[in-house]
Amino acid sequence: MAQSSKYYKIDEDILLEFIYHDQSNATNYDIDVDDNGSEIKVLSTDHSDYLKPRHLIHELGSDVVNFDVTESGGYVAVENFASRTLILEVGKTYKFDLSVVSNPGDFSITGTNNSSGLVGNIFTYEPPANGNFEYELTGFIGGRITVGNTANPLFATPDEETGNSIKTGVNTIERYHGVQVSDNKYALLDSTNNFIDDPSVWGGTNSTQLAASQASATAAINHIRYDKVRLHLRNGFDFRNRGYEGFLFEVKTDRLNELQNHLTQIVYLNTSNFEIKNPKPFIISETLYTSFIEIKLPSLIGQYQEFEDFFYGDGTVGSSNLLSTSNYNISLKLIDLLEDNTSIDYFYTGEETNILVSREDEFQDFTVGIQEAEDGDYFEIFGEKDGSQSDFEQYIINRNTTSGDQIFVIYEITVFEALGTSFVETSTMSLTKSSDFDETVDFRPIIQFANNATAFAIDVVMKIYNQTNNTQIVKNASLTYNNAAKYGKKMMKVNIASTNNLTRIYNTLPNRQATRNAAQVLNSALPKAQVKYTPAFVERVDVIANHENVIPQDGTLNSVGQNNGSLSISPFDTYIKFTVSKLLPVAAGDDDAVPNKEAVSFTNLKAVKLCFSNGMSFNSITSFKDIDMGNGELLFKISADNGKKIQGEGIKTYYISVDNGSTETLVYKGEYVAI
Repeated sequence: MAQSSKYYKIDEDILLEFIYHDQSNATNYDIDVDDNGSEIKVLSTDHSDYLKPRHLIHELGSDVVNFDVTESGGYVAVENFASRTLILEVGKTYKFDLSVVSNPGDFSITGTNNSSGLVGNIFTYEPPANGNFEYELTGFIGGRITVGNTANPLFATPDEETGNSIKTGVNTIERYHGVQVSDNKYALLDSTNNFIDDPSVWGGTNSTQLAASQASATAAINHIRYDKVRLHLRNGFDFRNRGYEGFLFEVKTDRLNELQNHLTQIVYLNTSNFEIKNPKPFIISETLYTSFIEIKLPSLIGQYQEFEDFFYGDGTVGSSNLLSTSNYNISLKLIDLLEDNTSIDYFYTGEETNILVSREDEFQDFTVGIQEAEDGDYFEIFGEKDGSQSDFEQYIINRNTTSGDQIFVIYEITVFEALGTSFVETSTMSLTKSSDFDETVDFRPIIQFANNATAFAIDVVMKIYNQTNNTQIVKNASLTYNNAAKYGKKMMKVNIASTNNLTRIYNTLPNRQATRNAAQVLNSALPKAQVKYTPAFVERVDVIANHENVIPQDGTLNSVGQNNGSLSISPFDTYIKFTVSKLLPVAAGDDDAVPNKEAVSFTNLKAVKLCFSNGMSFNSITSFKDIDMGNGELLFKISADNGKKIQGEGIKTYYISVDNGSTETLVYKGEYVAI
């Protein structure tokens, strides 16, 4: 099994990627629990009872970025890249591991006291000022170091950083931890620990006990094995403009006593900035994602018993009460209100999305393969299930025909050429298969630098994408080929000893009438081109909107009463269906005529919203088959918590608005009553 990913669209601005560790190389995903790794703290809701819910909080052992240095073909290689240019941050600590270098004492960085920087085989470097420097190793070609106020994201985050630590205060990334106080009220736990040190509001672990748990964990646990979550953020995301203060992201696991422990409970506010710019932005479902938040979670598969006994038990061997079948319970909650107080801050959540992610990759029997063809000079790329291409196709066909899913497969192919001692990306392509899933993709690379490259590598990413629920499974494969000249821009010449004999070839005139007939048949069978236009506005003059309360059941909507008067808002979960129409003008002089109605179409729009005078808004729901937005039908849900807030407003006015991607305009305005 290789490392694999699953994707979930959990918010209009957030795409969740869950990355399972590679169980065949599991130790590569371990982090030491010590000062050179990432230490842990355990925050208990009842410090005297380990069976009560607990929160896991990390503390980076030392905020240090580690580089592995090797010698390769006459060059100094940093992280396997020869003469790599490092973009580092002034004042930050970097450690160069020279344990495999022949003479560590020959390593140096200009502008530093090299003798004091080297301790054993580790060279520690803290850039004192901005500027350009060089790293060198006697007898080898080194590289450049550029020091500035910010670092390249690839060199800014230590490998041991889990993304689950608290970092708040002046000139920090503003990453908080949330502790639930009531149903939708949370305390904002920051670096001051004011909340957990106030016994009038918190009866669990205090800051002294929290520090003691860190020391105990470091003594009891050697390593923790991690899976990974990435929250990919849409380009231009802005929760403030959506009326939110940020979001709470939490991951919980089940215990034998039916309670849950929290693996992470991080809070991202509008003032936070711990997202990382993605060096390879990507597009899914016409949405561009350019940055991400990365969080490492202790794995539920192949985990060390010493960690489970400490976090899910009392620390003694075998005391863990983690449910052996527990999955990852993941929740994203948008923050409606931030209560900024002097010592303890609170926040209140509103809309939330909950998903259950399997403890291990249930698609581990799916793989992507790449091999050189036996009958020609090209490569074959294919998907398999249990080692069979036909089973791979049969699975997708069964899902598409029996479950209503719409699944297709995307192959992303990237070619890297070995130039010097590093691999350089020279080409990339993507193709999609919606049928014939058992057939191979025939791919012939064109090596750009075939005369100089010693080898090339082909990396393949296969994405099994479910368009129905906007999720995808990602599998990876790679192949390195040592004969780059064979796949150069020009075919290799073959020397012929004998004299060439010229062969004359004669062409006969084609049957042009038959060609015309075939072309007509083909043209008539081809689908006609379709062009979709996004409307600049929707009618709002002489518009009427009938509404009714409905109950969703088995994918359909059941009416519980139509009311064309004021809209009714209850303190419970409420589903409201609108039918929006435009009154057509009657003939001149015919005042008694009943005007006809024409449905207002809401297709090809970015969003349709139900808004209230207090600033709250709700996007229309499109997942019910009974809703035809092209025929003026809209469905909205108002949760019980939001319903109570709306009921208390003095001005009881609601609006229906549309957003076409560039402007938001009013369609309808009405009144509501609290019931």
